[in-house]
Amino acid sequence: MIKNSIYILKHSFFKFAIVGFLGTITNLSIFFIFVDILGLWANVFAVAGFLIAGAQNYTLHHKWTFREIMGGEKLSFHGWIKFNMTTLVGLAINLIVLNLILHFFDVPYKVIAQGCGVAFGTVFNYLGSKHFVFKKTHT
Repeated sequence: MIKNSIYILKHSFFKFAIVGFLGTITNLSIFFIFVDILGLWANVFAVAGFLIAGAQNYTLHHKWTFREIMGGEKLSFHGWIKFNMTTLVGLAINLIVLNLILHFFDVPYKVIAQGCGVAFGTVFNYLGSKHFVFKKTHT
């Protein structure tokens, strides 16, 4: 039992990290294009990148990362809402870190500050996803 729990934790966190990395690429690409290249608003496109990457991540986590836990359940609007509620805390952390860095440091590319913000929300997002969003609802 303990061995299986450790395996699932390591395995699911590794998958979570891969999906999160793909989501980060999506998020940072959107942010870089609209903020650093086009010169638009950092907070608006931090949120836009978060929402688009979040939809991508929810789908991949449900279908791949936590597939064993979900037991073949279909994607659901309820699950997507729970995922977004959980990751909103990660977004708040992201925006706080982003704005602190932009306020106190002169970074050559604002995407660096956005990357730091994303990194700070990762641990919370994993724990929230594992224990709140993608948990077994039946026995």
